[in-house]
Order: sequence, then C-alpha cells, then structure tokens
Amino acid sequence: DRIGNSPAAGSPNMALKDGLVKLKAFAAAPWFPVLVGLLSGANLFLLVMSAPLVILYCSAVLANPNRWLYTAVANAVGTVLGCLVLIILMEERGMDFIKESFPATFTSKWWSWTEGMMQSYGSLAAVPVSAMPIILHPLIFFGKLSKMSDFAILLAILVGRIIKYSIMAQMALTAPHALRFFGASQEVIQAVKKTKAT
Repeated sequence: DRIGNSPAAGSPNMALKDGLVKLKAFAAAPWFPVLVGLLSGANLFLLVMSAPLVILYCSAVLANPNRWLYTAVANAVGTVLGCLVLIILMEERGMDFIKESFPATFTSKWWSWTEGMMQSYGSLAAVPVSAMPIILHPLIFFGKLSKMSDFAILLAILVGRIIKYSIMAQMALTAPHALRFFGASQEVIQAVKKTKAT
C-alpha cells in the first residue's frame, strides 16, 4: 500500500510517461489527425510550432498505425488550407506580403534554394520542393512569380506533403531516429520514441 507514496510514482519520468500515455489515447481519436492538420496550416502564419507538431503528428500515427495514410492526408490537407489562406492574402495585399509578414523566411537558406530550384526546373520542381522538410512560403512566392495557377501550386503542395508525411509516418513507426532528416531535434525524437514505447 506504499506504492503510491514511493519516489518513483511522483518522479518526473513517471509524470512524462503518464503524459505520453494520455496523449497517445487522445491521439487515437478519429478527429485528432484533422486537428493536427489544421494546426499545421496555422503554423504557416505562426512559424513556431514545428517541434510540437512533429510530436503530435507522430502521436497520431503511433496511436493508430493502421490509419497512417489517413493521418498523412489529413495533415497535408490542413497544410494546403493554410497555403490557400496565404495565397488569398498575397492576392489581396500583393506579392511582397510574404517578405513583409515573414522576414525570417526571406532570409532563410531555403528561400534561395527554392528560388534556384524553381528557376532551374520551373513548375516541375514544385512537388519535390514541397515534399522537403522546409517552409512553404518560398515555394508559394516563386510559384506565383513563375505564373503557376493557384490550383497548380496547391495541388503540388498537397502531393508533396502527402509524400513527406507518409515518409514521416513510416519513420515514426519503424525508425524514429530517422526523423532527424526532417529537422526533428534529439529531444523531439526522444519524445516520439517514448510515445512509441507506451
């Protein structure tokens, strides 16, 4: 009867494990991947939720491995909805809206890399670029500059992100350490491994 008072019961490791068990149970809900997808779309404007979103996305995959493709598609659709809002804002406020609203994206190495890819390969680069673990603002900007239609940009992002999130789902299920190739920190990878173990 002293189990509840033992040091292990109140330890930070036990609290973390309890938190991960609760997150995994919550992540098993059928609507959870949709919620994570909507948060991914919102992150286009917030730019600060990348690490938590990796944990939430992988939790959704690990909570119900049989629905990994549904989870990948839901996340991609949420991202595309965020991109649609961004495109609408660009059309209303002008092309410089991205540079003015998200100056950090303009100065990132991915801005010049995406510019080079789009200049070299045109719209053919849109799907591979959107499958990369990078911000999408440069792709949308250069897609618009190269006269791609909004539909073509959004379709390329949808296909690319489904590919990206499908690969991430398989990594979460089989090799969480490989999530580092998608920019996940060691701390995030450890959280995914602990979620997988619970």
